[in-house]
Amino acid sequence: MIRVTTVVAVLVALFAGTTAAPGPALGEGSDRREQHRVFTVTQAMSMNDPVHHRGAPARQLRTFIKHAPRGSVISIMTFYMASSITWPALKAAYQRGVDIRAVLAGGDDGTPQPGVSSEGVKLAQMINAGRAHGRRGSWVVWTDNTARGRDTYNTTMHAKFWQFSRLGQTRKVTMIGAYNNSDAADARAYSAMVTLADADLYDSVQEIFQEAKRDRRAGGNPFRKAAGEGWDVYFMPSTPISPDNDPVMKRLKEIPADENTRMVVSMYSWQGRRGEWLARRMAAMLRHGAHLTVVAGPDVSGKVIRILREAHAKLEDGCWRTGRTPSGFAYTHDKEMTATWIEDGETRYAAWIGSDDWGNGPGGSQSDQATIGLYSAWAYNRLTKLLAPQIAHEPDNLARCNPLHRSGLPVMMR
Repeated sequence: MIRVTTVVAVLVALFAGTTAAPGPALGEGSDRREQHRVFTVTQAMSMNDPVHHRGAPARQLRTFIKHAPRGSVISIMTFYMASSITWPALKAAYQRGVDIRAVLAGGDDGTPQPGVSSEGVKLAQMINAGRAHGRRGSWVVWTDNTARGRDTYNTTMHAKFWQFSRLGQTRKVTMIGAYNNSDAADARAYSAMVTLADADLYDSVQEIFQEAKRDRRAGGNPFRKAAGEGWDVYFMPSTPISPDNDPVMKRLKEIPADENTRMVVSMYSWQGRRGEWLARRMAAMLRHGAHLTVVAGPDVSGKVIRILREAHAKLEDGCWRTGRTPSGFAYTHDKEMTATWIEDGETRYAAWIGSDDWGNGPGGSQSDQATIGLYSAWAYNRLTKLLAPQIAHEPDNLARCNPLHRSGLPVMMR
């Protein structure tokens, strides 16, 4: 059964989802050292809300980057890097002696994709200039399709995590989730990130990062998983994938299918053979009394919708027109799930956050993904609160919605 433990509580909230000790703005010399001395990080969770609270994960990242001291390392594995919020902080961090290492999504020829990583290009140029003057320890890898899987026309490096070897007083911090680090994502896409200061998690993610920087297939099946106190994490690609080895199917089989079980899913893409077997599993759980709410994003297939509707899931729009975003659309880019159930007479809580879309395609099982499960009331309640604006949106007509149509952005906003 899924393990349930309590994660350490948040210490001090700088804003919703970020923890830090209060203090003056970062200065130079002794002032900066004092800021690093008092800054701490524990657990945190933030959501980009393009309608009500735009750019929260980017600002959280900016805060973290500013508190990375000289000699520390920032490790980045992300699909997008095109944020005007985080770029100045990264530039300043490199200039003060922080090493920055990044695995970024490249195209078929292993070069930057237009519109995807403008700040990643700047980062690579800055690091190359530093290397020309003897600076070592920083690098950027542009993947050729996937980093750890089989390279085909429809695979990509899709994971989204940032790691900090040190932030102020805190060592080994990992931030992981669904957030694309870009101004365009801030303007239109709901997406969450969770932060944990956990050495075992940091080390497990670093193993994958070190594999990914080689940009070649990792073993027969590159699927990996790890677990620690109050969490577990899995890394795709999974090639092959089937109902027997699908980590989401395993998750669903371990949750009781009865009237005490309540689940919420917010999913950008849910389609294909994999999407259908997961939908059928959830439909079976509903028929045994479980409750399910689904925020259906732009790439949820009609077949999945029909399976869930026939099982009487509560379906919510995950893509709609709005006058409050620059593109005219808001949509879920989340790949999140919450669940609560009763087991052995006790109420259990869980939340899952990551980059794994529920399908076989570029955003799913064939590409690089990282998804973390958290087993605590804090994680469940925090993610429930962050998902509430998507669920509250009305009306829910589930009309076909393409938020990137004629936007000038790559269709691969995954």
